[in-house]
Amino acid sequence: MATIITDSKRNVSLNTAARRQASLSECLTQAALTQARLNLAKRSPDKKSATLPHSGSSTSLLSERATRPLPPPPDRLSYVDKPWFHNITREQAIALITEQGTYGNSQDGYFLLRPSTTNVNSPLALVLWCKDRVYNIPVRKRSDNRYALGSVKVNETSFSSVEEIVTCYMKEELVLYTGGVQTGSTKLTGTPLK
Repeated sequence: MATIITDSKRNVSLNTAARRQASLSECLTQAALTQARLNLAKRSPDKKSATLPHSGSSTSLLSERATRPLPPPPDRLSYVDKPWFHNITREQAIALITEQGTYGNSQDGYFLLRPSTTNVNSPLALVLWCKDRVYNIPVRKRSDNRYALGSVKVNETSFSSVEEIVTCYMKEELVLYTGGVQTGSTKLTGTPLK
C-alpha cells in the first residue's frame, strides 16, 4: 500500500510540474505576442517591411526594374581598346615613338598613351614626339574624378575622360614645357599600330 501512495504522489507531482511548465510556456508565448504587438504599434506608418511583391501581386519585378534609373557605370577603362592606348612600359613606349620619329616620317604629334606605375594619381602617361624629342606627360586623375595633364596648375584644363583629352588635342595645340620653360607645341597627329 505504501508503494501505491508513493507512486500516486509521484504522479500527482509530475502532473503538477507539467501543468506549471505548460502554464509558464503559455505565459512566455503571450508575453512574446504582446511584445510583438507593441513593436508593431511603435513602427512608423511610413516604413514598409516588405521589399518584394507577393505572388498574388499585380506588380511585376521586371516592370519595376524597367522604371528605375540605371546606376552610374563603373569607372571602367573604356580607352583600353582605342588604337592610341598601348599596354607597354615607359621604355617600350619611348622606343616605339623614337623609332617612328627617327626612321619614319618624323611627324610632330606622333603619340600613344600607356599605363603609368610611378604615381597612383597619374594612372597614365601621354608619350609624344615633338621637335626631335620624346615627352612623357603624366595624365592625372584629380580628386573630382576629372583628368588633367602634367603637374597641378591653377585654372588648369580638365577632362571628363581620357578620350576627351585625345579628341581635344587632335584639334588644338598642346603646349609643351620642360622645367617650366615652353619647349614647343603640337597637335596629336598619329599613333603606332598595336
